Amino acid sequence: MKRLFLLLSLITFSLNAQQKETVDLKWTIADTLTYKTLMQDTISDESTEKTKSDSISVKMSDMFKAMQKQFSNLKYETKLFPSKNGNVDIIMMFKKEQADTTENVFSGLAKMNENVVLRGKVSPEGELLSFYYEEDQKNLISMLFELPTEPVAIGDEWELKVNMISLKQNFKADTLYKNNIVRLKDVEIRNGNKIAVIEYDLEEYVSGDLGNVMMAMFSKDQSDKKTFMKMSYKATAEFDLDKGYWVVYDGIMDIETNFSLMGMSGNKRTVFKLIPEK
Repeated sequence: MKRLFLLLSLITFSLNAQQKETVDLKWTIADTLTYKTLMQDTISDESTEKTKSDSISVKMSDMFKAMQKQFSNLKYETKLFPSKNGNVDIIMMFKKEQADTTENVFSGLAKMNENVVLRGKVSPEGELLSFYYEEDQKNLISMLFELPTEPVAIGDEWELKVNMISLKQNFKADTLYKNNIVRLKDVEIRNGNKIAVIEYDLEEYVSGDLGNVMMAMFSKDQSDKKTFMKMSYKATAEFDLDKGYWVVYDGIMDIETNFSLMGMSGNKRTVFKLIPEK
């Protein structure tokens, strides 16, 4: 009986040790690593607030939709390369297809910024170092390139340095919540390499009063209604622990709101993909 008990104890201890085995996610960038990058917006639905008499809203909505269509056709590539002090520099650039001769307002702005649309810096351990950029820039760098700075085991969770919703001081919140969870789902062996599978589950919600004057400017039917905004980000990514970089990254950001700018729905979905170029 004692032998059986000892055997069961050893098996349990062995299983627990295997389950708690930790892995260390670190960027290993010896040379320039290039990702084909998808960052595409789609309008989720149409606003129902436009009327025939509201000609300004109709025209503005059509203009915004045309601009968004142009924006969704842009191509990007992201480059990671080692900095002089051992960190990882990140640049996302507008990439023009050779066969594409179309010029638009976005490609013009990109050229003014030397085609750079996003820039950031992380440590080899994945800590966000470029704290000095605007919030939306820091959010993107965190969501795409931040890693846990400590070793993690399957099932471990951590947070990203992200604040997705940003409103002006005239907004008065009465209901809010925030969920910020990144989890190591699994560690798999593929072609002899260890692959860490990471899941992202981020959500922010706020509702309250934006102010009758502001609401009347943008939506004549909602000046007395509560304004709400909900942003969520779901992603699954695969990090090659031996090579030290993402081999798969697929994310979706959703925005839901009843705030309408000139008759155009604020609801949209953005798809993110990082595909290593070989």
